[in-house]
Amino acid sequence: MCPEKMDLFNNISLSARTVARRVEDIGSNITNQLINKANDFEWFSLALDESTDITDTAQLLLFIRGVNADFEVTEELASMNSLRGTTTGEDIFKEVEEMLTKYNLKWNQLKCVTTDGGKNMSGTEPVVSTVNFIRSRGLNHRQFQSASHKLTASSVQAD
Repeated sequence: MCPEKMDLFNNISLSARTVARRVEDIGSNITNQLINKANDFEWFSLALDESTDITDTAQLLLFIRGVNADFEVTEELASMNSLRGTTTGEDIFKEVEEMLTKYNLKWNQLKCVTTDGGKNMSGTEPVVSTVNFIRSRGLNHRQFQSASHKLTASSVQAD
């Protein structure tokens, strides 16, 4: 390889503990750099992906894309978390909330959330689709309002 540099390579400690510590230090440094950049974000968006690794442990990956006042875009993997037990929308929300806290980001700066459409990522989709269907046509909306008023009136009479 580089015979003249062999002495340098031989003096580098490659024990498992040293390598693990160095990898942790590099990871912490990268995270701190991203936290510093995130402090300057005017707006940001998230991409979430949940999958299962070879040990059947659910892994949640959170990617962030942020834009600062100078329109510089930063796009990075913000976190990867193991989800033990359930992987409901509530579990995923808690992980997102923790990540936002860690990076000192505010909910009102969040402009978009993207997922792969998995069931645990899109639990509100039927609700959104139904509301959009009702609101998209005047007749549907009027009928829904009329039915809603009738239900409200009947529940008041029942009390």
